[in-house]
Amino acid sequence: MKAPKEKLRVEIYTATHRIVADIYIFPGARLTDIMTAREAQSFLALTAVEAYELSTGKHIFQSDFANINKNHIVLIRPAEIPAERPQAPSF
Repeated sequence: MKAPKEKLRVEIYTATHRIVADIYIFPGARLTDIMTAREAQSFLALTAVEAYELSTGKHIFQSDFANINKNHIVLIRPAEIPAERPQAPSF
């Protein structure tokens, strides 16, 4: 029996790469829940993967599927949230 899951597009940063991919989470689950679950595997399954060099932005590869070791993830966030720099307060 399959459990229902929702697709979530994420942006993952490692020390050397930026990866944009889809992950599947249980309805109502948070990204934090996936990363901190004790019973979760050491690897995170990704689909529709696009990988870029962090230093240059150069596209390295794309793949239908890849696993990433969670220990190499420095930052992960939903891709829909724009990466904005905080604005300095104006006085």
